[in-house]
Amino acid sequence: MPDDYNVEGYNFDDDVSLDTDEKNVGGAKTDWLKLTTKGQIIRCAFTYFHTYDQNAVQAAMKAARKTGKKLSKDEVTALVKTVLTKRAEELKKSLDQLTVTDKLDTSVAHFKVTKAHYQDGLGFVLSRLGKDGTDADAIWKRLPDPKTYFSTLLLIYPTLEDGLLNKETLAAQIKGKSLKFLPWRFSNQVYEDIWKLQEGFRENSISLAFQDIKLECKEPQYQKISISSAGPAVWQKNETFKNLVLESAPKLYDKLIPFREMTTDQLKVKLGLGGSAVEDVSSDNFQDMLDQV
Repeated sequence: MPDDYNVEGYNFDDDVSLDTDEKNVGGAKTDWLKLTTKGQIIRCAFTYFHTYDQNAVQAAMKAARKTGKKLSKDEVTALVKTVLTKRAEELKKSLDQLTVTDKLDTSVAHFKVTKAHYQDGLGFVLSRLGKDGTDADAIWKRLPDPKTYFSTLLLIYPTLEDGLLNKETLAAQIKGKSLKFLPWRFSNQVYEDIWKLQEGFRENSISLAFQDIKLECKEPQYQKISISSAGPAVWQKNETFKNLVLESAPKLYDKLIPFREMTTDQLKVKLGLGGSAVEDVSSDNFQDMLDQV
């Protein structure tokens, strides 16, 4: 087990699940889910998961916070060891033999939550309000107020024209290890709808992580989408299929931040307020630099 498990290593500020108390950069080349036609329906499943130890630490942090306490490094280390030891015993493995796939807890669907500003000519940019001090906040407040956005990773099933699962194509995808995943960015209203759907299942102790989901486009321009259950998750029923999903999905988790990052100094330059004469060029802003050439 790694020795670097500590409180600082478990930061969940940009994640939410569907717990009752949580109601309330991908690059430009990343393909995001977008429904383009009114009435379009897709069948999919949530496939963004944390590991067993991450979920356990997060739950313990919440419990401690409610009592005004904070977990110590030793408490986190002990909890992680207990949780992963139990998982290793379930799989009849040693701790050192546990893979990332082994550690993923598929019983809880997770979502990224971000705040971003949008301004014509600038586009979307992750908000840094409240993160860099009062002087920096004065710069960020020159932009329109930030809005909250959510994102997650979906497994997209192949379907027939009537919306039913295309079993032949799916079998070929599994055999060829060519499953289709897409990150999905959505508004607070859609998250509310997902939360309400989960609340209905919660009464029967069922998690949406174990359900396939049907998304139907009501209005494409503003991505107004209705969400409903499509029955038990097909990918969770077959070990070969499940293992392939859990091997593939984590490779895309770093694509779930939908907007570019920008430092306060870079924003000052964009707004014509001074700042460094030369901006740092990263993969996030390289295209912007080329557009100005």
